[in-house]
Amino acid sequence: MKRKSINWFKVRIIFLSCILFLCFVSIVGRMFQLQVLKREQLYKLAAQQQHIQIPLVQKRGTVYDYKENELAVSIEVDSVYVDPRKVVDVEKTANELASILQIDREELKQRLKSHRSFEWIQRKISTKEVEQIKALQLPGLSFLKENRRFYPNSQLAAHLVGFVGLDSKGLEGIEYQYDALLNGANQVWTTSRDALGREIAMGKVPFQKEDHYRNIVLTIDKSIQHITETELGRGVEKWGAKGGMAIAMDPLTGKILAMVSYPTFNPNQFIQYRPKSWRNRAISDVFEPGSIFKAFLAAAAMEEKLVRPQDSFFCENGSYTVYDRTIHDTSKHGWLTFQQIIKLSSNIGASKVGEKMGRERFYRYICAFGFGEKTRIGLPGEGKGIVHHPRYWPPVALDTISFGQGISVTGIQLVTALSAIANGGFLMKPYVVEKIMDEKGEGVQSFKPEIVRRVISEETAKKVTALLKTTTEKGGTGEGAVPVGYEVAGKTGTAQKVDSLLGGYSEDRYTSGFMGFAPAEEPKLVLLVVIDEPQGNNYGGVVAAPIFRAIMEKVLSYLHVVPKGTMVVKNELDSAPKKESPGTQPLIDEVRVGKGAGMVMMPDLTGLSMRNALSRMEGKGLIMKVSGNGKVVEQVPRPGTVIERGDICYLKFHSPS
Repeated sequence: MKRKSINWFKVRIIFLSCILFLCFVSIVGRMFQLQVLKREQLYKLAAQQQHIQIPLVQKRGTVYDYKENELAVSIEVDSVYVDPRKVVDVEKTANELASILQIDREELKQRLKSHRSFEWIQRKISTKEVEQIKALQLPGLSFLKENRRFYPNSQLAAHLVGFVGLDSKGLEGIEYQYDALLNGANQVWTTSRDALGREIAMGKVPFQKEDHYRNIVLTIDKSIQHITETELGRGVEKWGAKGGMAIAMDPLTGKILAMVSYPTFNPNQFIQYRPKSWRNRAISDVFEPGSIFKAFLAAAAMEEKLVRPQDSFFCENGSYTVYDRTIHDTSKHGWLTFQQIIKLSSNIGASKVGEKMGRERFYRYICAFGFGEKTRIGLPGEGKGIVHHPRYWPPVALDTISFGQGISVTGIQLVTALSAIANGGFLMKPYVVEKIMDEKGEGVQSFKPEIVRRVISEETAKKVTALLKTTTEKGGTGEGAVPVGYEVAGKTGTAQKVDSLLGGYSEDRYTSGFMGFAPAEEPKLVLLVVIDEPQGNNYGGVVAAPIFRAIMEKVLSYLHVVPKGTMVVKNELDSAPKKESPGTQPLIDEVRVGKGAGMVMMPDLTGLSMRNALSRMEGKGLIMKVSGNGKVVEQVPRPGTVIERGDICYLKFHSPS
């Protein structure tokens, strides 16, 4: 049978058809992959090749004090960048820029040799530097507007306000805590380029009119903060101390009126300071309070009705052995009443009162006053102190904690706890933010006083206040803390610091402090002053009490709290009341307080020229510091404030443009 021949032509047609079909399927598949599966990825890649995206530093909200004086603002500045491909002479460009901007020349050369189309040269440069660079007319350089953070008061409230980094992100203080609110919406500057990477259109930097940032209004008062910083700085320098802190608080509301840590720093040049200088000691440092803590022992004992002011305790003539430890008093005492124990600050007397309290009961009051937990003040880095449970206390702990050793606290805990005694028994939550406003200045959120709990009764608070007043009376350890014309209830404290290298307590390193409130009967202000490692003397009544007095007498006058026993001397010719215009001589110019101590009342200098203002103040014995030109627009202390000869007065002048 004859075999049928193969039609090779048909086979080739089928084979080629199969190949073409497979090619078609492959092409369709590849198209599906590129246009569907990898669509987003390739779109982004194309956008990166066709556009340059530069993140911009957005405008941040303003931080104000209680009276809406600016503490932190954003200002518009220039940043300089380069397109390396357009640079003609790398060597010359690097030398010129490095000389003006004071940056590393070799690092700058590397940027100028880059193959990228965009490289930062320096961000947020001064106006002078911008003018110098523009005058060079170097090819490839361009400028971009950005926002820079500026702190107009330099060191004032630096630890509280904090600062931001180069990217406008908060790094410390309020700037860090409220970074998300202060920052506006993130912005990116996009510009197109052709296939060779050349810019097609630069366009305008897209700063929006509304960035949806928030402004923060703090509870602190700029004037009170300034007074506190000035006096604390003087005290630290006088005693050659390592540092110090001071906190002023309204006991009725929990508002922080001033918060100071020393040494301080300038947030405009924060990088020039050591990081430890940035630390807000008032909330982060933990330390043993020493005899200051006896105020809370007294409150606990009297609330439990275990002790009365007239009850007597034998103080062992200055030496009292408890287990393997011996407790000493600065002076030898025999029998002392509880009132005298507080007034003379007897450690042995406090130990015996603590023994009467018992571990569990005393620990309960320690916790009730807020020790051992954060106050939730709303600032970063707050410490909670060290308060162990009684089951872990060694045998002598009850005695030592009674006079402030063996327990660690923070400054904000102390001032908050003392406020509970000053306001009648309520522990208030401290706060530093008064309200939050939007970019239009309208209120978004406000903060109100918040009671944490009642710690002691109002009756007990009055009894403890009476005890603390004896400390500042003649013969008490806090006698030097009393401003002329005011009554102060307070307590001194001197605590040995722990020697971290050798263990135990150091023989020459102390913390000296004083805390109190005034006026004692109707408290307007609670103030804590702590000096770290003073030299020459370490007693709180000698070191910290005078600083307390200097701050308190100025702040109380600023708050218009009239001293007791003030006699006003008027001009007899002015029998009829007269209206005063700003800058005229007031009827009251000098007063005598108490037993006749000479004081001066600050006149109203508003609207006067510098020559007239200084002439008015001549002969009053005051130190005048001025700023600006023109006429007086602001003065510290306020008109009518009673001040002491030798005090500093600040005048701000301004010329209307």
